[in-house]
Amino acid sequence: MAIEQPTYKVLNTHNGIEVRDYDEYWVAECYVSNISDLSQASSWAFGRLFNYISGDNSASQKIAMTSPVQQIPSDTGWLVSFVVPKDVSLGEIPAPANSTISIRKVEAGRYAALQYSGLWNDKKFATKSEELLKACERSGLSVIGPVCSAVYNPPFMPPFLRRNEVFVRLEK
Repeated sequence: MAIEQPTYKVLNTHNGIEVRDYDEYWVAECYVSNISDLSQASSWAFGRLFNYISGDNSASQKIAMTSPVQQIPSDTGWLVSFVVPKDVSLGEIPAPANSTISIRKVEAGRYAALQYSGLWNDKKFATKSEELLKACERSGLSVIGPVCSAVYNPPFMPPFLRRNEVFVRLEK
């Protein structure tokens, strides 16, 4: 059984990146402040978000796990999010019981994505973000917004089989 992901269409591939048009989707997100390390912030937020999809919400509703887990850096921490499955977002998304979690709609839009395998950490995020932004510049693409990290596989997956990405919203 495949894990649900946000729906997108690949428009083209060049300079090592894919340009994609994403449909709108919803996320449950948790802001982690005062932790600059990507792995630590993700671990801290993952437990809270996992509790939310396990029924720690206003409807005591279990929600299917999706991918990717997304992480967006800020000056003071990380915003970590799970994608809400379409069958839940088409109905009523239950409110989180934990006040550190919020629900947000991600508007449809165009993105550039750079895929890689292996481990993900601060150094890899910085390197791959720089690669992505340089490829966008070489391709004449206008970036709007921060680079986001996306992790598609569980931690027990061997690193060489993992799918990770960095992606960024583009001006259409």
